[in-house]
Amino acid sequence: MDDNEFLKKIGHKIKVLRTIRGYSQDDLVNAVNIDKSYYSKVERGMTNVTLTYLKHLADFLEIELAELVDINIKI
Repeated sequence: MDDNEFLKKIGHKIKVLRTIRGYSQDDLVNAVNIDKSYYSKVERGMTNVTLTYLKHLADFLEIELAELVDINIKI
């Protein structure tokens, strides 16, 4: 799997988890205090995010960071 495919899978997983929990993008970006346009790129797999950024997302989504980046875990 190349980097682009990996980023798209992570972004999709974040989007699905956010949706399952009933949060909008606005809810998430306001709670985590991040830029909405950047977050949108994360969900679409268009940017390489830092571990710190992923940790904030994982905390908000109430999931372990390891689970968030493990693309083999089905949600």
